[in-house]
Amino acid sequence: MNRLLQVLSGIFTIALFSVISATSVEASIFGTSAQENLVQGNTAFAVQLYQELGAREGNLFFSPYSVSSALGMTYAGARGNTEKEMKDVLHFPLDQAQLHPAFRKLNRELAATAQKSGQKLNIANALVLTGGDVSGGFKTLLKDNYDAEVFGGGLDVINGWVKRKTEGKIEKILEELDVNSVCVLLNAIYFKGTWASPFQKSRTQDGPFNVSAGKKIIVPFMRQKSEFKIMTKDDFQAILIPYEGQNLSMVILLPQAVDGLAKLEKQLSIQNLNEWLAKLDESQAQEINLYLPKFKLETGYDLVPPCMKMGMKDAFALANADFSGMGWRKGFLYISQIKHKAVVEVNEEGTEAAAATAVEMATKSVPFNPEFRADHPFFFIIRDSRSGAVLFMGRMVNPGMK
Repeated sequence: MNRLLQVLSGIFTIALFSVISATSVEASIFGTSAQENLVQGNTAFAVQLYQELGAREGNLFFSPYSVSSALGMTYAGARGNTEKEMKDVLHFPLDQAQLHPAFRKLNRELAATAQKSGQKLNIANALVLTGGDVSGGFKTLLKDNYDAEVFGGGLDVINGWVKRKTEGKIEKILEELDVNSVCVLLNAIYFKGTWASPFQKSRTQDGPFNVSAGKKIIVPFMRQKSEFKIMTKDDFQAILIPYEGQNLSMVILLPQAVDGLAKLEKQLSIQNLNEWLAKLDESQAQEINLYLPKFKLETGYDLVPPCMKMGMKDAFALANADFSGMGWRKGFLYISQIKHKAVVEVNEEGTEAAAATAVEMATKSVPFNPEFRADHPFFFIIRDSRSGAVLFMGRMVNPGMK
């Protein structure tokens, strides 16, 4: 019987990763309500996942868009209660028939507007057959809606694809494959560009960064005086730093108090974030002295525990998992691991970031001041301003730590 189960059961893996660096993106109109609903759902999932990952101390950085995309492809094969739980946790507001075409339109719009204005924004997906197979219908859905490549291979092929698509920023996403592995789904996002107003390297100087009220470290701070949109609230300031073309931007939320990040994170919700971003977008740009630390982050996460805590449970239980949409009977395919890696580097020219996620399915056994000085822990996102899509999200607690 065990041998029969090994033959009939398999592993399914999804890997995602992204790279960002500033460039220009021309205006793009995301006209369909389906796409707008998808963006809002993805942002709600991003905020909730941030709260789960943020329970661990230290720097935090991940690509919610990459995770949503990879799990969106996985969701395409889910049925029954497995499908319902994934839909609820991922905050997908659309049914299967609408969701995947919405991802297709959003991905293509993001890439097309970037290319048109000279930016480098690549969104890639793949289905790697690692020892088994899935239904033709599932393959067709991924090809038609996610432009997924379909090919065979093992661990080296998977990690090689990730390394190429992230331009070497992430060398490997998976350490091993289960002996019963059937396939791996991969998603990659790469963006490279420059700030709309680059910092001059000659003005970068070392300065103190307050890791906490009682601890300071010396790090290089980039400096410039330019016009930025800024918003001041009772307990935090927000600034919008656009990339060339104005359609992608980094938004920083800086607590007024050195130790105010925890309080700010408690206020973080989809409603508040939308409200803050809307007010920031509507504000008038004004001349600001901006001080921003140079930093680089490399992070890695096991996303199974947070997904389970958020309510996605059947997908990880062999007896309950239903991925019959992939051509496998209920109870013969489940998610055994979800891995996510991310890298971001912020310097004078712009921002470069990479992220990767792998999902494996297996059988079981203050008053206003014209200065914005980010010299203590802050929250930040990188987003497409026209669609509202949040591509990356994180917090900088200690620039001296990678």
